[in-house]
Amino acid sequence: MDDRETALAKVDSGQAWTEFCQLLEKAGEVILRPDLARSTFDRAEGLRYLNRLLRAGSQTFAEQTGPQYPAFRAMPELVKMGLDNPDNYYLGASIRGDLDYRISGKRGSIHYMSFAAQNQNFAASDRITGGAGHLNDSDLVLEDDGSFEIIVSAREQPGNWLQMNEDTSQVLLRQTFLDRSRETPVEVAIECLQADGPAPPLDPARVPGQLAGTAMYALGCAGWFADWVTGMREKAEVNSFHLPDAEHHRLVGGDPNVRIWLGLWELGDDEALVIDLEPPACRYWNFQLANVWAESLDYATRRVHINNGSAVAEADGSVRLVVAHRDPGHANWIDTAGHEHGSMCVRWVLAREHPQPVTSVVPLSELA
Repeated sequence: MDDRETALAKVDSGQAWTEFCQLLEKAGEVILRPDLARSTFDRAEGLRYLNRLLRAGSQTFAEQTGPQYPAFRAMPELVKMGLDNPDNYYLGASIRGDLDYRISGKRGSIHYMSFAAQNQNFAASDRITGGAGHLNDSDLVLEDDGSFEIIVSAREQPGNWLQMNEDTSQVLLRQTFLDRSRETPVEVAIECLQADGPAPPLDPARVPGQLAGTAMYALGCAGWFADWVTGMREKAEVNSFHLPDAEHHRLVGGDPNVRIWLGLWELGDDEALVIDLEPPACRYWNFQLANVWAESLDYATRRVHINNGSAVAEADGSVRLVVAHRDPGHANWIDTAGHEHGSMCVRWVLAREHPQPVTSVVPLSELA
């Protein structure tokens, strides 16, 4: 049988679903890693994390109609990964490097936005090659009403152009709020210039690959970020930060206009982590906590992050943050939201300098 006949046979026999379930079982091994999960609470969050990743994988693979018919879609609600920024709204569209696309939209009032052409398929995480082109809002030529068009292609184009590579698989739009209650996100759409007519109906021969891609996304993403978090221990002591190499940050799909100080944190019940920042001149900065799986904590109901729009600064412009399990009455208290340990980061966006955060662990009673 050829590949198509084999795929159709897997649909008719149910083997496609069996193989999907077998891959999911393997993904569960990540949750048992002793170098990350140390408690039942950690492992319970890990199981929820895998379920969330499965939803993201399903949207990325099982619900796509192919790179000739892309659409910007938000990350499914509550799916979090890779120290996702609580101030960000992420939209992605699946594309292919040998086709051409047009993005059209209207700027809105969002504080910052950037487009990235990426190959960041966690279903094949060993072949991630990072970003190709990047465009942020200051690069775009806008019409008087804030509207814009961007051509996405491997070949250079006049005007607003987002460069792709041969292996580009998605366009990612990062939108950063300084104040969600007052800012409106971008209106945006994408079309393939080589599309011929409407999207076709479901091709049964694609379904086994879509199921496998969904499971491999969860498996690859969970494993990749688990290695990323455990690797932080080699870069800095717990409750302190390190600054990853800028080129490595780009290769794993990071926005080149963003530099991130990364670290691990761990606090006893009566301890506080004091973080002193000297924010440079920049478009935006924030600090956030995450769990051991690099998921942002519950920013919908807890104050687990802070940015340059919400932080209370000293007279000299410096900022002191206090991370603790209980509020000591500090203006910049960050809530651990029931977690004993996890990961954390400080982001500087469009900054020429990247000063290191200074940390210390003190008894909580000293801050009361």
